[in-house]
Amino acid sequence: MAEIGLGIGTSHSPMLMQPAELWANHALNDQRNKELCFAPSGEILSFEEALERANPKIADLNQYEVHKKQHENLNAAITQLSETYKSFKPDIAVMVGDDQDEMMFEDNMPAFLVYWGDSIKYYPRKVAPDASDAAKASAAGYPQTELEIPVQTDLARHIIEYMIDHEFDVSHSKYLRENPGGTVGHRYPSANGEIETTRVTAPRPFGLPHAWSFVVKRVMKENLIPIVPIWQNTCYPPNQPSAKRCFNFGQALRGAIESWGGGKGTKVAVMTSGGLSHFTVDEELDRTAIKGMVDGDPDILMNLPRHRLHSAASETLNWVTISGALQHLKAEKVGYEPVYRTNAGSGGGWGMVQWT
Repeated sequence: MAEIGLGIGTSHSPMLMQPAELWANHALNDQRNKELCFAPSGEILSFEEALERANPKIADLNQYEVHKKQHENLNAAITQLSETYKSFKPDIAVMVGDDQDEMMFEDNMPAFLVYWGDSIKYYPRKVAPDASDAAKASAAGYPQTELEIPVQTDLARHIIEYMIDHEFDVSHSKYLRENPGGTVGHRYPSANGEIETTRVTAPRPFGLPHAWSFVVKRVMKENLIPIVPIWQNTCYPPNQPSAKRCFNFGQALRGAIESWGGGKGTKVAVMTSGGLSHFTVDEELDRTAIKGMVDGDPDILMNLPRHRLHSAASETLNWVTISGALQHLKAEKVGYEPVYRTNAGSGGGWGMVQWT
């Protein structure tokens, strides 16, 4: 049977590819962002409304010297994840991620999807010559050449069939559209009822989304071992799986990997990226989730409140899923920094955890 011997979770914010002096540039985008969901209610607030109720202590947490130290800590944490990965030398990486207006649109938005094509393409991020320094730095944090990443098709198909046999009605994909595009409704609660905006993505060449490609570049260092990409819809109602469903899916995923007949002696890493809280900082949510991982406590992870998992904070569910697959290993918090970009509390909780 195959053996899961390593787990890795990391945030994948563009800020993690940029020097600290560029972090403040995100503040302007935050002021325009229509997806700022604030704890504890999880409701959307305008930037101006958030400023009126903000904690005054936040003003001291978004200064350059603070950001510089956080940048150093987070880069060191990613380096540690990469060294752990290198030392383990996995044969296969099973990678869980979410899609954000990249490959999946509302013509077909599966709750869970397993890809089992022979390979999957990765296209570099293109930026215009006159793009901002922040945009150029972000693009440099992803692979710089087109890659053809191998997929362990036999294991991927086994996972699909195992999940179906164990009451998870997963979708499957044998190939991806060459020029995907479409629309997605972004739906969030507010004091006056649900707010919906529609984001339109024009068709363009696209391959492996950012949740996976960040790991390929920063953790795997483009060492292209076979992968199994698994999508889950964390961001977009109405078919987001609950935290409990994600954890149970992860448990079933472990069963699938360990029962794979072609995997005798195969070393498997289970990996994810995303989150933790953003586009607003929710330290309570972040620290609760990390505690659940480090303590190996399913009750904490399965009961993360849905109303705290709106917008991009929903990517925390990626971590819940792999935690379900990694209960036999010991989790270690490698890094966590609550990064405030504005006095309104916008920013993100960037974290790194490894299971060995």
